Formats: sequence, C-alpha cells, structure tokens
Amino acid sequence: MKINKKHILVCFILAFSLNFAMAKSTLKKVKYNYLLHLPQDYDKDPNKKWPIIFYLHGRHASGKHLESLERYGLPYYLSKGKKIDFIVVSPQCPWNKNWSSDDWFNPVYDEVAAKLRVDNNRVYLMGMSMGGFGTWALADRMPDRFAAISPMCGGADVKWADQLSKIPTWVFHGTADREIPISRSEVMVKALEKLKANVKFSRLKNQGHDISKQFNNDELYNWLMQYSLNKIPFWQETLPFIKAIVAKKIPLNLPLRPSPTFAGIP
Repeated sequence: MKINKKHILVCFILAFSLNFAMAKSTLKKVKYNYLLHLPQDYDKDPNKKWPIIFYLHGRHASGKHLESLERYGLPYYLSKGKKIDFIVVSPQCPWNKNWSSDDWFNPVYDEVAAKLRVDNNRVYLMGMSMGGFGTWALADRMPDRFAAISPMCGGADVKWADQLSKIPTWVFHGTADREIPISRSEVMVKALEKLKANVKFSRLKNQGHDISKQFNNDELYNWLMQYSLNKIPFWQETLPFIKAIVAKKIPLNLPLRPSPTFAGIP
C-alpha cells in the first residue's frame, strides 16, 4: 500500500489535535459568578471593542456573596467611582477552591465575549494574595491568552518561567509582608530577568500583605494599555499549527474616564 506525504500529514494533525483536546479537558469546566464593570462610554460607539481585565480576589472574598468582592481591591475602587476604560470581570472563587482548581476562565470569558464587545487581543489579568498566586498560575496555563499580567503579593513555581516570560509582567510585593514573604516574588522576578523577559518589580517598602491600594494606581492601568497581542495567522506558522502569540506595545488611549459597576450581564 502506498502512503503519500499528504496522508501522513493529516494523520499527524489528527493525532496532535486529539492529544491537545485531551490535555485541555483535564480540568473540569465550571461557571463562577462574577461582578461586571462596563466603561461609561461603552454604548457611545457601537463598533468599538474594549480591553478587558480579569481581577482575582484573595482568600477572604471567596464564597457565594458577590458583595464581599467590593470590600477591597479593584471592585472596591470601582464601586467608589474609580475611572478606568476597561471592561472588568471580577469572578468569585468558591471557599473550597483556588484559582487553579477548575477551568473557570474559559466559560466566563466565552459568556462575556458573546454579549459584549471585547477586544480579544487586549485581555489582562491581575490579582492579590490568593489572586496573585492565581494570576501566575493562570498565565502559566494559558501564556498565549493575556497581553499583560500583574500579580501582587503572590508566588509561583520558577519552572513556569519559560512560559511566563512570554507575557509582560508587573509584580508588586510589600517588603514587610509576613503572610507571603517577598522572596516568593523575588525568585520569580529573578528567573524572568534571566530570560530577559519584560518584567517590572515594585518592592513596596515597609508595606505588609494588604497592598490593595495599588489597584487605585492609574500608572498600572496606563502600563497595561501599552500591550496588545499580535496573533500570527496559522498559514504563516510551522506545524503543528499552534498560534504563536506575543505582546507588542500600542499607543496609549486618551485619559481614563469614570464608569459604572454592574453585577452580571443583562
């Protein structure tokens, strides 16, 4: 029987796709509840797509009551009138879970993107404490998904550095943190710097574990806005046709304006 190169190529692609699908299915897909924030000018231009931030809370905001998310962090500042031109999704993690327990991101993102004008190239991730650990972990799991990330007072496995080096990263940690020592961030930053990654590190002198006021830092949101994904069409790639995605700088938008906060999607 004669086997040509075309048949071999098709078999290879099918085999790879099956293995990839099996790997993706190792985590259970779940639907976490979330708060949703829309920019004030969201309805002004029906053709405009908006950047989106996923904010991951710390352990104490876990549970079933969404209002607890507004006690601190980004949802707190948004509820007080914080001005940022992003769609913001703030999911709530169940008490017996962490941000790595399930595949919650894809179901939530798919729901939001199906109903809102989301810029798929400008998806950002940030979180503090348990959310800082979650930011590192989720970015490692999907390094081609986020244009930039900002983990705060968290930690990660230095073995993830190769994956994480693809993503512009701004790390925050208090030097006086007694719950999660700053060394957890230092080792990650050092590993990324060795790989010449695009990483910034803010050592917050004499600050402890609660550094949530950094979510009120406009410099952080201006920094995020610099980055967008640059997706390479599959026909320009080598096998096995996995889309290579890298971050690139883009011009900054106009000054940020006030925007309301909503729970869920109408």
